[in-house]
Amino acid sequence: MDDKICSRLRNSVSQRAIAKALGISPQAVNQWFSKSLIPPRYVLPICEMTGWKVVPHDVRPELYPSQDDGVPTHLRTGVEKPREKGADER
Repeated sequence: MDDKICSRLRNSVSQRAIAKALGISPQAVNQWFSKSLIPPRYVLPICEMTGWKVVPHDVRPELYPSQDDGVPTHLRTGVEKPREKGADER
């Protein structure tokens, strides 16, 4: 995770909020940010806390090689939203 991604994370959710939501110490979260390495089990919950403004690929590209990996289906960039049936299809 590069400095730009760390900055985006910090702007989206506070380290204290992350710690509280995950039930861990703020010091642990601070170490992750200092090392730019979030443990795998916390990647998805943290991305969810940001409202998916930061995606798993941004945080751990070695674990989530595609930009859409780990992102809920309805939010993926490559997935088309299902269209409603028109009058002629009913």
